[in-house]
Amino acid sequence: MKTIYFAIRRTVLPLAVVLMPLLFGGCSSALTKVPLFKVTIQVVDVDDQPIKGAIVESSNGQQTTTDAGGTAQVRLASMGVNMVSIWAEGLAPVVLSIVMPVDMGKTFTARLGQPIDISASINVNITGMMTTALYPMLFQALFTAQGYSMELVPYGPGEWTEWDHRADEDVTAMKKAYLTKLGNGQEWWQMRMAGGDADDTIIMEVLFNQGRDSIRRLRQQTGSGEPSEVPVTEGWYTPPMELTSESMAGAVTERGVSVKVPAGSFKADLLEFALYGGAGTLRLWQAKGVPGGVVKAEMVDDNCDVSWASELKGHGKGAKTALNSY
Repeated sequence: MKTIYFAIRRTVLPLAVVLMPLLFGGCSSALTKVPLFKVTIQVVDVDDQPIKGAIVESSNGQQTTTDAGGTAQVRLASMGVNMVSIWAEGLAPVVLSIVMPVDMGKTFTARLGQPIDISASINVNITGMMTTALYPMLFQALFTAQGYSMELVPYGPGEWTEWDHRADEDVTAMKKAYLTKLGNGQEWWQMRMAGGDADDTIIMEVLFNQGRDSIRRLRQQTGSGEPSEVPVTEGWYTPPMELTSESMAGAVTERGVSVKVPAGSFKADLLEFALYGGAGTLRLWQAKGVPGGVVKAEMVDDNCDVSWASELKGHGKGAKTALNSY
């Protein structure tokens, strides 16, 4: 079996920052780290037989093992997206993205597959980060902010946006495109992440089911390598929560403000959201004529400093598959 190598520089780190459970709210104290929310993980093999002794670890550092019935309970501390990694010796691991409080009390099935020959070289200083955690993390970074959808208006087929994601001094260039809608309602989307050189660039094309609440297929190309199929398991992706029109309207604090981003200058409405516990504020600049409706987003931490920002670098139409996915 061909070995796939991933070479991703520190520029991946801003994507991880998007997913860390520390966002939303005013400039005040951070959320408690005491686990508050509980979910049950059922771990089985490819034949749906329970796996005893599988390791289940959450992104807040909680770790446990499954019992004789293949189940384990995990307590999570934070609102928004939490990553839960599950693995057992000799089997391909699974990473689940769980959104609180929406998923509180639910049972998730983690189906561990046969061993996969994947080698990884990820030069990112994130303790315990597994190769399989990379994909769910990137999808959450591109489609959500702390579990909430940041598409204020829909993309049309062929529309694309390109972004500069900034955290501290790090900048990650990402591109997102809605490729096509199939006759059965499923949708192909494309994501590009540019590194320091061509060998660091990743192109992914993902097939969502109708409604975009699960991923059915994923194809990938790294650098100049050949496109390849990436294994996708059930429950691998958690869809974002949709904001109501009333919530978006109520979040508008200024209208018709000028905002300058790499894509140009826009007249935009400023929306500000504060969520749970006063751990920060999410600001969105919404402008007309742009796929998704957002030209800039930023996170303000509890010290009133901008901890993360994303700015529109370009947008357009006519996006097509680069990996012959359909």
